[in-house]
Parts: sequence; structure tokens; C-alpha cells
Amino acid sequence: MEFFKLVQILAFLTCFKSSLAAYSVSFRRPCHDTSPACLKKTVQAGIPIIALGLPELGIERLDPYILKKLNLKLPGGLTIQFIHGFAKGLKSCIVDYARFEEDTFETQLHCNLTIKGKYRSSGRLLLFPIDGDGDTTISCKNLKLHSVIKLGSKVKSDGLRYFDIKSSSIDHSYDGQVSYIMTNLFRGSPEISQALLNFMNSNWKLVAEEFGTPIVDYGTNAVMRNVRRLLEIVPIEEFNKL
Repeated sequence: MEFFKLVQILAFLTCFKSSLAAYSVSFRRPCHDTSPACLKKTVQAGIPIIALGLPELGIERLDPYILKKLNLKLPGGLTIQFIHGFAKGLKSCIVDYARFEEDTFETQLHCNLTIKGKYRSSGRLLLFPIDGDGDTTISCKNLKLHSVIKLGSKVKSDGLRYFDIKSSSIDHSYDGQVSYIMTNLFRGSPEISQALLNFMNSNWKLVAEEFGTPIVDYGTNAVMRNVRRLLEIVPIEEFNKL
């Protein structure tokens, strides 16, 4: 989930610039206005391109997004470490709507995402003790992501004006099921491990809400670092050269 806010902001920026030639970034706009219908088409067209990454700008590839090591401390004292994993599905996200008014860009996507990798865990998940070390696959169907971004501008020492993020927020909800495949949830006991896994899949929404906020927070922080990198090096005038 750490790449979604980057997608939304970058897709927004392409609405103002179809080709950032000086930075080797190209994008063909399907239309040329900022109406909700045009913005929706533009964001949709930009997502697969953005998913490939912008290495010349220091923006890493987003689909698949490699999770070399991710440590999470969740409510209830549960600690989870994902190792040698990846997330995929970004390039197939569907745009529900997109609109821009004054200084605010708002969009909503729904996506089918899959996270795979190794995991280690200890602590408690809801009422259940967890002591696991194995493989995991987490599949989210129709994960809905809603983002609101307020933009300003600032003049840097080079005399050029750059976009400045005044505030941003993202919330998520589950319009489809989240399914879990996790081996060895409870070390040394296949029976308890299977019982825990059955519970997680039978109560997927409750489990997803327990996991969801810390993961979204982690993702937002990681992605915003990339977004600020982009806005720091591309002046507004580049976006205005249509």
C-alpha cells in the first residue's frame, strides 16, 4: 500500500504536463481539460506508466513494489516482519473519479492487490497468540483508496516556483474480501496454525481493520518521501508547458 499516494499525485501532475522532456518523462494525455471526466481518463491512462517507476527522478518502480524488510508493531502488542516480499496490482487499479477545484485534487481508486513474501510474527492478534515464521500471501479485492491533496507553491533559491504540498490525507475501505494464506502461524502446531488461519479468513474484515491503519500509515510516509523528491526537482513552469 505504500505506493498509492504517489500514484495519485503523479497522475495529477500529468494533467498539467504531457511531456517533461527535460526530465525524460513522457505521457500522452487522452484529453486536454480539467473536467472530472477528462481527469478520470488522464489518471487512468497514467497509472500503468507510473507503475513502471521514474528512475531518472529517483522514483522507484511501484509494480511490483519490493519489500526487502518491513517491520510493523500493531495494536495489542503484535509484531510482524515481512522479508523478501513484494506487492503487485497497482498498474491495474481502476479510477472511480478524479476532480480538481482551486488548490485541491481529489481522487478515488479501487484496486486488487497481492502481497507475497516471508514473514515472522509474535504477540497477539485480537484474542489469539501468534508465534509464526513462514510464507504469506495476502490478497485484497476491491480495496478502495480515497485521497485529498492540497497544493501551494514556493520559490526556491534558483528563482523558480515549485509545487508545495500543504496537506494530504488518504483513507481506505474494503469493498471486497481480503484473503490470507500464512504457513506456520503457530510454531510446532499445524492444527492451531490452521485454526488461526481459518479464523482470519472467516473474519477477514475485522483482521484487515486491525492491520490496515498501521500499514497505510507506513505506506503514506514512504510514498510521500518520493513525492516530495519529485516536487523538489521539477519546477511548476515545466508542468505548464502544454
